[in-house]
Amino acid sequence: MKNIKFTHSLLAVVLGSVLVSGSALAADLSVGKTLESTGQKIDKSLDSAGNQIDNSLQKADDYLDDSAITAKVKEKLLEHKGINSHDISVKTEKGVVHLSGFVKNKHQAAKIVKIVHGIKGVKSVKSTIEIKK
Repeated sequence: MKNIKFTHSLLAVVLGSVLVSGSALAADLSVGKTLESTGQKIDKSLDSAGNQIDNSLQKADDYLDDSAITAKVKEKLLEHKGINSHDISVKTEKGVVHLSGFVKNKHQAAKIVKIVHGIKGVKSVKSTIEIKK
């Protein structure tokens, strides 16, 4: 009889230990999942912030590229005799050069467009250059 009571007591202690261990393990897994979930959220936030920084840098880089193209166009126009580059306005947006202003004849207008097309980084040229009368 004492052996049965002892066995039952021992069994109760073992089962209690298993239940407590199971609860602790479940709590560990829950904490682990929470930490993993939090880590994923932090990673997503960092990725998002990184993408925003990359986009801002790309916009700044595009702006600098456009400014460089505009400067190069003005420089090339100054090098050509017979073209009054002061009468030509140059604006660049995303590699597209917009020209406006006045020239003496249609040959000058065509020459300016040809010069601009030959500059590295120029994707296209939109010209509204007019002939002075």
